[in-house]
Order: sequence, then structure tokens, then C-alpha cells
Amino acid sequence: MSLSVRLLRSGRTIDDSFRADHDLEERPSEIGRLFVGQAPALSPTWFDFVSGFATGGLPRLVNQSCAAVLFLEVAPDDKRSAKRSVALTFGTGHHSLDPDAFERSFGLKVVLNAVARSNLRSMDIATLDATTFQKRIQASRDADLQGFGIDVDRDLLRLAAGSPRDNSFARSLAGKDALTLHTKTSPADVIEKCKTALKLYHSADYKRDFGFIDFVAPVRQQDILEQLDAAAFAELQELVKGNASDLHIALPDILSPEESVEVGYFGIGLKSGRKQAYTQIAIEDYVEELKAGQIADIADMAQLRLSHEVRVITDGEGDKKQKRKLYDCFVYELTHKGDAYVLFAGDWFVVDKAFHAAVESDFLKLVSRKPFVASTKAESERDFIAELDAHKNLLNLDQVKLSPASAPGANLEPCDFLSATKQFIHLKDGHSSAPISHLWNQGVVSAESFVRDEKFRIDLRKEAKKRQTKSKKAGFDAILPDGRSKPVPSEFAVVFGIMRHRYKKSGIVSIPFFSKVSLRAVADRIQLMGFPVEVHLVEKV
Repeated sequence: MSLSVRLLRSGRTIDDSFRADHDLEERPSEIGRLFVGQAPALSPTWFDFVSGFATGGLPRLVNQSCAAVLFLEVAPDDKRSAKRSVALTFGTGHHSLDPDAFERSFGLKVVLNAVARSNLRSMDIATLDATTFQKRIQASRDADLQGFGIDVDRDLLRLAAGSPRDNSFARSLAGKDALTLHTKTSPADVIEKCKTALKLYHSADYKRDFGFIDFVAPVRQQDILEQLDAAAFAELQELVKGNASDLHIALPDILSPEESVEVGYFGIGLKSGRKQAYTQIAIEDYVEELKAGQIADIADMAQLRLSHEVRVITDGEGDKKQKRKLYDCFVYELTHKGDAYVLFAGDWFVVDKAFHAAVESDFLKLVSRKPFVASTKAESERDFIAELDAHKNLLNLDQVKLSPASAPGANLEPCDFLSATKQFIHLKDGHSSAPISHLWNQGVVSAESFVRDEKFRIDLRKEAKKRQTKSKKAGFDAILPDGRSKPVPSEFAVVFGIMRHRYKKSGIVSIPFFSKVSLRAVADRIQLMGFPVEVHLVEKV
């Protein structure tokens, strides 16, 4: 059978581990505490629509779910350790539990300690940026970690599944916050299964093959968590005032591509009445709801965390069964007392100091001390492009679309500007809602096409001639090779020009840490082709 196990946090009781609106009832149990519930029978949402096609109507069709949660006390083999409570959920039982009452990443930690790197079957990863990219990578059979193509520098591992070394424990395991075991079991030995899971949770065996997960480790000190939450709440208030911020929101779970839902924002201080329905969650929409409400009614992040939710909208009303805490959707990074932290999926993570130092060092090697423009008063990327268009040594290639011979219709943008000194300049307003990683990807694809594809080079030279004639400039086509001639990459440079305000606390112009992380692999890839890579930071004043 399949068992789903969660570990109750120390200091939390069974009675306060349920959501306030749960409808389970406690029933007598010889071992542990048992809660069960039966949802009312409801007609499916599509019933009225389908019945319109039926001659003489349809028989009554209903959906009905049931749920159970069994709490057990587990005594570790280490007699010095206190007993811990675990929750086994069945049916829709997990919907009745408060996620904050249970250990985050419990299931993931157990899987990584129990499964060898060669016996993985599935992984969920999240790449942190201004837009959070999430992926599920599945193998048709047990495979090695290397085959999953994870970038250990920038990918946050969220879920792992595979075959454990000890098949008497389970045939297969999957773990995120909850641990799912596929195993033969019975009421007589289920506590032993839970005891094994608890032992694996406290093991450090994962460090041998999966030590990279500690590059970004969860924060558990309550005083630090309160300080970090206060900083994030202050940042949200800045957004409401109309100021720029890197704080944004993203659903922390992978959704089924078949799902097409509308969502709304609910909670204290938000606009009351019939809710606006949105097709996706976005910080801009949430901030507009705060502006239309009474943000002064929200005392702090603790109150927001308890109250604010994203709910699926059905017939203009929020579905209380399909909801997610808004706090769990925040994505934000900051430096606090010398350490780098990131908020994601309801948890704060601290970045390993050695990893942070290595990333910063690599980034500084790429930053040019003499950017092509030191500062700009332009408010947007579009305004900045218009400003640069007046420079005689820069040729505007913005919105030029080219397609390599191997990819007709690809419509790749070679760069935003070509400089007289053979720089392919790619621009981004680093304070816009679009992720900086899009800029990195543009630079890689353009460089590869320039080196490998003759058609791309021919078309690029043609477009350069057209643009220089239109702008009354000259000589730019001459610095580009004709289609038949292979370029010498070392004679050119790939330049990433990023507009940024100075950080309030440090007073420096820079980019978010995880944007620096994602740049590392991109820069290596471009440099392996032979191109120098430079980052030009342009201060927004």
C-alpha cells in the first residue's frame, strides 16, 4: 500500500496541527489518535452543462471524498532523543492539516538518505529568479543523479523519488514535506516504518551524494526568522507605495498543465466584496488589491501569514478547499547581518558562505569597470534604447529577428546593440518584472548561432547594413564576417548591460544573488566558445 507520513514539529501539539476549518472527528483508537471525515455529496461542476445534452435528464451524479489522519508517537532508537509525533494521512486527510505545524522537507531528507544517487526516478526542482521556473524530471527507470541534468549551483531541489537501498523499508519512496512509502505494511509494523523514517531524517548520509542541497539550507532560529519576515514586510510596504522591489510571488508547487483556473486574493486589509479573478498570480495584482484595501490593518508579516490566501475563484467566490497561503508564494532574497537569505515556498533559507563567496567572486570577474554607459535617467528599457540610439559607436539591432538554417521561424534576436568595438550588447531593465535570466539565455543562443550558422551570419550582416543606412551610420557591417567566413570569437565580446538602482543599504549597483548564480553556467558556456563575457552595470538615477 501507499503510506503518506508527516513529522510534527517540536513544540507543536496534535490539537493545533489542524486547519481551523477542518471537519474531521476524532474516533477511539487503540494506538495513537485517529481522525476521520466524510465530505458531503456534491454534484460535479459540469453536471448542469452535460445534463443539457441528455434527453430526459440525467440520474443524480455526485462527487464525495473521505479522509483520515492517524497520529502516532515514535520513540527514536537514541534514548536521549525525545519521542516525536508523526501523522499518517489517507484520502484527502492532508487538506485538513496546517502545513506550518509540520517539518518542512522531512520527506525529501528521508529520500536522500535512503536512496542511492544511482537509483533516482523523479525530481522536482525550482530555479529562483524574478520568475520562478519549476520542473519535474522523470526517468523511465532508476537512473543516476547526473542524468537528471540538475544545475547544483542554481536549482533548489524540492522533491525526490527513487528505490531505497533497503527494500524491506519500502519498494519505492517519494518525498517533499511528506514522505510517501510504497510498501507492504500492517498496523502491527507501521510504527517500525515510522521509526526507520525518523532515523533516516536525522542521518547525514545525504551529504555524500547530495551535499549540494546545503548550499541553500533552511533557517530554524526563531529570532532570525522574525527579523527576516520584518524585512520582507517592509519591502511589501515599499511596493504598495509605488517603489521598486525584487519581492515577488510564485506558486511553489508544479500545477497540472490541464488545469485552467482563476485565482483571487483574500485576507485582512485586502479589498472586500466580490473578488477580482486573475488568470495567474502576480505581485503586481496582489499589490493592487492591497492598495484598494486597508494595508494599515495588517500589523506585520505574522498577521499576513495567518490571514492572506490565494484561492481558486468559483462563481465569484473563493473556494476554501482550493487555497494556498500567500506567504508560501513569496520569493525574496536579502543580505542580513552578513549572510544571504532567500524566502521561498514558506521557508527562509540561508546561503552557504563559501558558496556565496565563490559566486560573488566569479561575478566580480565579469563586471566591467568601464561600462559603455555609466548611468541613465531612462525609466524603462525602451527609453534607454532610444537614448543609446544617439551614440555613433552603437548600432541599434533591437527587435531584429533572425533564424538559423537549422531552426526556421526561430526569430532570435542577435543583440540590442552592436558596438564599433565588436561587442554584442544585450540589455535588460533589471528592476522590471521579467527575469534577468532571460537576458543570459539570449546571450547564449545568439553567440552559438553566430559561431555555428552561416545563414545567421549572412542575415545578420544584411540587417546591419539596413540599420546603419537607416540611422545614417557606417562601418558596422564591415566588422561582421560574411556568411562564408568563420568568425573568430575572441575578436568579439558578449556584453550584458543591466539597468539597476543602487541598493538602499549597501549603496552599490549590483544584481540579485540568484541572478549571479544563473550567470555562472551561462558565462562558462559562452567563454568555452571563445567569447569574452562582460557585465556592464548601468545605474538608474
